[in-house]
Amino acid sequence: MKKLILCTTALLYCIIASGQVTNEGTPASWGDNFSKVLKKNVSEIRMPAFDLAKIQAEDEINDRDRSKPYRFGHEFKVDLNVKTDGTLDVLPNGDHVYRLGIFSKGAKTLNFVFNKYQVPTGATIYLYNDDKTDLLGAYTNVFNRQDQMLGTWMVEGEKIWIEYREPKNVVGQGQLNLGRVIHGYRSISDTEVQEKALNDSGDCNRDVDCPIGNDFDSIKDRLKRSVAFVIMQGFVCSGNLINNTNNDGTPFFLTANHCDAGSESTWAFRFNWISPNPSCATTANSTDATVNQTTSGADRLATNSESDVRLLRLTGGLDNSWDLEFAGWDNSGDIPSGFTVGIHHPAGDIMKVCRDNTSPTKFIRSFNGNATTELWKIDDWDLGVTEGGSSGSALFDSNGRIIGQLAGGFAACSGTNDNGTEDWYGRFDVSWDFGNFSSNRLRDWLDPSNTGATTLNSISYSTVLSVEENELEENTVFYPNPSNGVLNVSNNSGSRLIYDLFNITGQRVGKGEVVNENTVLDISSNVSGVYFISITDTSNNTTITKKIVINK
Repeated sequence: MKKLILCTTALLYCIIASGQVTNEGTPASWGDNFSKVLKKNVSEIRMPAFDLAKIQAEDEINDRDRSKPYRFGHEFKVDLNVKTDGTLDVLPNGDHVYRLGIFSKGAKTLNFVFNKYQVPTGATIYLYNDDKTDLLGAYTNVFNRQDQMLGTWMVEGEKIWIEYREPKNVVGQGQLNLGRVIHGYRSISDTEVQEKALNDSGDCNRDVDCPIGNDFDSIKDRLKRSVAFVIMQGFVCSGNLINNTNNDGTPFFLTANHCDAGSESTWAFRFNWISPNPSCATTANSTDATVNQTTSGADRLATNSESDVRLLRLTGGLDNSWDLEFAGWDNSGDIPSGFTVGIHHPAGDIMKVCRDNTSPTKFIRSFNGNATTELWKIDDWDLGVTEGGSSGSALFDSNGRIIGQLAGGFAACSGTNDNGTEDWYGRFDVSWDFGNFSSNRLRDWLDPSNTGATTLNSISYSTVLSVEENELEENTVFYPNPSNGVLNVSNNSGSRLIYDLFNITGQRVGKGEVVNENTVLDISSNVSGVYFISITDTSNNTTITKKIVINK
């Protein structure tokens, strides 16, 4: 896993942590030294048959309704314990390796939801297909959550192996139980089914690296790095990392309220899925990208059906090598002059872009059970369109600021041209200050310092990281860092300091004070991982942030 960096304000925190990077390491069973001692007969569980024709008939209708998330998979409810239902091998060094095969006939992909995921430091989980052409992992303790839920990304094939390795020193501590298996009947991933999966959207779509105008191409090249493709227990949507007025890289993520399949804790997110050889409204296929930057897990912060908005905080971490962007916004409600742009994953396809050269209009319509949903209307796209799977993606004004997220509409391709019909976006200004509670509006989260800002520009990951590194040069120094949990604290401020210690999910796990110039701080009772300390100088109430890494 990669370097982890965390930062905080007094009440809100940001997580800039290691992400789940596919093909990082390999399972124990793949090693030459281990393959000779592993058992040949490994447990396999077969999923039952289901009525695919009925589901496809439903999809033919639902795919035309943009107010519903795009379905790609059939969900099986299961109760499978990887340890007791899997096959155990004890390696010569004392490590335990559990393997469990999941088979679902005809599946293009399989992905999984763990309803109990609690693994100790050093343990790894890999997922791979039968011929070892698609590997996902390692999932580690970084993804432990209080609700013990985890949703994985997809692995191609009808038979997938789950391999869990528990080091000798933590044997017996891990808990892994599968609650859902999702049979992907129309694939939205990479390799073997590329002709059907990768290019499933209409021919009038334009890959995101296609030019859409000198007045926006440079902005687009940054904003595309805020976009993620989201899978949600058999359904897909799009969405964006979004900036807040602290410019601190809190991993806030904006999507649509109607993207609501399963608990957000089980959702998985893929960034920077961009074709290196773009197809620009032609019948030529887009080529796949080798980049597979995925992370799992989120917490719901705010939802509002009146403007079809959903705000999340990603909890699985983001890798600093991904070069991500946190998109800016405009909450004024002013009708933007000039053009608007959308960046999204239609039909679960590789990233696309669309542009309308006419200002959107405000309108109100019945939507998802609400009689007065307040929306922006795009009358007709001039370049590209949106489709099912684009739901939740941002509408950007000509300054590259979010003014809404895709809620519905009828736009689609007619060959290499669009069909000339409309799309609707939930209005950001309505979402901003809706209702009386932080659970319904964006303001409390995206303007945590209550600045009253009406516009905010995007910020890049590299900028956030450099700010955090500067914070580490403040007068309070913790060393060694990383440590085994026992640290020396050098307090050169001359003041009494109080601190709160938080884990990666934001749970407070300790508090105390630092009075002397040199103090020993013992937090070794906490498990290995990344923590952050919110430190307040009692003489002037200023607060700084320090990153702490425990590595036992």
